[in-house]
Amino acid sequence: MSMGSFFLAGLMQGARQGADMADQDYRRQLREVIKRHQPDAVVHDPIEILVEWFAADQSRILSAHAALSDQSVIRRHELDPAMLELIEGFHKLTGLAAASDVCVAWLPGRETSMSTAAEMQRAYLAGSTVVAVTEMRQTLAVLACSTVILPDLAAFEEWLVSEGTSS
Repeated sequence: MSMGSFFLAGLMQGARQGADMADQDYRRQLREVIKRHQPDAVVHDPIEILVEWFAADQSRILSAHAALSDQSVIRRHELDPAMLELIEGFHKLTGLAAASDVCVAWLPGRETSMSTAAEMQRAYLAGSTVVAVTEMRQTLAVLACSTVILPDLAAFEEWLVSEGTSS
């Protein structure tokens, strides 16, 4: 199995409102584990990518995103152009997940993430290896879009070592 590139899918916002985000330290931890065992691997982190793509427009995007909470009906053709740019960025990210050799989906506890599900599905359908790090062993979307489901970071590291030496 080729493991030259990794996409770090995982919980960002989940079911939180507004711009409230989950702790993102798992991204650093995953990168460290990957680089320890696959030092030449390319690691795609959506947070870093979004910041790179949208740093100049951050306040405009945050404002347009916040305004969505006041709308009872949202029509795509009426969205602020800043939101449309962010949506296009999301589609590019799912494409990058699909183009990566391994999509690592971090879903702690039992908290779901619709963005992560979209990244997982796109990667799975493209033939990428999808590694879900989660306790959700009976969630159909996780089962349907994962190559392997692991319980935690230690199990991911063990998997990475065993898969990295078996090719």
